[in-house]
Amino acid sequence: MQGFFRQEHGESLLRICDEHTGVVPDDGYSELTSEEERMRSVVRLQQQMQVLLTEVESRRREEQFRLFVEAVPDYAIFMMNPEGHVTTWNAGAERIRGYKASEIIGQHYSRFFLEEDVQSGKPQKLLDRAAKEGHVEDEGWRVRKDGSTFWAHVTIAVIRDEAGRHVGFGNLIHDLTEAKRAEHALRWSENRFRLMAEAVQDYAIFMLDPEGHVSTWNTGAKRIKGYKAEEIIGRHFSCFYPEEDIRAGKPARELVDAVAQGRFEDEGWRVRKDGSTFWANVIITPVRDETKKLIGFAKVTRDITERMQKERALRDLTAHLLQLQDEERRRIGRDLHDTLGQCVTAMKINLDSLASSLEPKNSSAREQILQCVQLAEECVKEVRTISYLLYPPMLEEMGLRSAVPWYLEGFSARSGIRTSFEAPADFGRLSRDTELALFRVLQESLTNVHRHSGSGTAHVRLLAKDGMAILQIKDHGKGIPSAILEESGESGRRAIGVGLRGMRERLGQLGGRLEISSTEHGTTVTAMAPESSRAQTKSA
Repeated sequence: MQGFFRQEHGESLLRICDEHTGVVPDDGYSELTSEEERMRSVVRLQQQMQVLLTEVESRRREEQFRLFVEAVPDYAIFMMNPEGHVTTWNAGAERIRGYKASEIIGQHYSRFFLEEDVQSGKPQKLLDRAAKEGHVEDEGWRVRKDGSTFWAHVTIAVIRDEAGRHVGFGNLIHDLTEAKRAEHALRWSENRFRLMAEAVQDYAIFMLDPEGHVSTWNTGAKRIKGYKAEEIIGRHFSCFYPEEDIRAGKPARELVDAVAQGRFEDEGWRVRKDGSTFWANVIITPVRDETKKLIGFAKVTRDITERMQKERALRDLTAHLLQLQDEERRRIGRDLHDTLGQCVTAMKINLDSLASSLEPKNSSAREQILQCVQLAEECVKEVRTISYLLYPPMLEEMGLRSAVPWYLEGFSARSGIRTSFEAPADFGRLSRDTELALFRVLQESLTNVHRHSGSGTAHVRLLAKDGMAILQIKDHGKGIPSAILEESGESGRRAIGVGLRGMRERLGQLGGRLEISSTEHGTTVTAMAPESSRAQTKSA
């Protein structure tokens, strides 16, 4: 119809009207004699028709919106007149408030408020603000039909007609009770954690901002670090580090590592307010908001100086005991070789002399003496073997590379296990303590191969790599059960025996380590010690 608003379409419109006489507007139209009057009449009818169509479309949309509002179940949406009386009611309002439309329409909306809010005039104040500002929002407790309360987010908007006259209010209510309860529980939990953290005295628990500045401080932090909250909040946490760590960029690097790994843990020296130092265990954890944005770090510090001192004292004691053990082995080995071995050798010589002096007719006595000579010879071999096992002179005189094949030869003869040895020809001497520690690992490992693995072979490698002297012993036996390897976080502690546990401590004292890997196809023991402990090659 819009096309017929233009003057040049008048003749076409008349032609259509002539063809369809049923659309003649009224009887008065036939009395119009002037074509211009007829045109004006048609245009007026066309405009009236457009207004009617617009009104019909508007009502259709209003009806669709009304149906939509009535169908919304999660929001109470209703209208009020300018005085605050309810005029419409949707399904969501019935579900949230508990009233049916027939029960509430015409009632004043103040009945949704707590008694103290009604007495303070809150309902009218909200309407006045909405009328003045266009809309108002509020959160608070509201009352249902059954008297129960719920936490509501309320929006009240003023409604005006085309002339700008105030004709009422629109009210939108969302039940936030569950969210309020969750918020309350979270706030209570946070408050409880804050009180707990503040009360803890054995741990320094505090927060850092993303740049590393202290933002919270607890009682334990004050006790351990020596700072009061007002003295430290706002300062950078690098003030807790020794000067050399600050120059090396350690504080900033720890924050970077915490972000990259999700957590950072370290042990080292830290500085108190008075300048004294303590050995600390430190854990730094990045803190993120619900959008995963980094908002800071949680830092937990524990003063473990006493534990560190005890561990150091224990390591020193272990090293001292191992040293005493080696010295005692050396003494016993030399005594066996120099005293008992010499005595048994002398006895064998005397028995040989006695057997030679007997006449042939004393064959029975001669036979007995020869048996004694044989026993004395076996005794000499055993004494020499035990003496060398306690402290092999070849290790001290010629070094580890020469002592290993000598030991493997005797081990194979005693156990029946075939052994092989691999080492570079230019592998030189190490310090006495390092060579002795690696040799003890070899002894204990081969003893375990013989007693537990069931392997018929053992392969030994000696090499230098990346500044470390490495001794590796590998068998092809039944292996160590994975449960034992993982026990207590220490590889094979029960399976490797007390001897190798002592070697672990000894290697640790030297700056080395002991590693054990095992499968159902065999076990590999790897002992490593720094090559920096090499000694000058001794002449044999």
